Amino acid sequence: MTVLLIGWVVLASVEHWAEQEPWPRAVPAGLLWACVVAGVWWFAEWTQSPVRTARRSRGRTPAEGGRRRHGAVEDPDPHPRGSSAPSHR
Repeated sequence: MTVLLIGWVVLASVEHWAEQEPWPRAVPAGLLWACVVAGVWWFAEWTQSPVRTARRSRGRTPAEGGRRRHGAVEDPDPHPRGSSAPSHR
């Protein structure tokens, strides 16, 4: 919504001063172009959201926890307490 409103103001101003349009014609033209810009912005955000979601679901990034092998599964607790399995020490 912010992109649309800011774009509308900026693009209406451009239509008025650069294109020499009177304000009554510059405002709707600016709104049209602001809708185009906001639509492209939304589409870019929407197409990038799966990438961002996948990074968040992994829990950590390589910068936080080092490199991990592709498909590696980490044991959450390699030494469970109270286990009935014999110890291999």
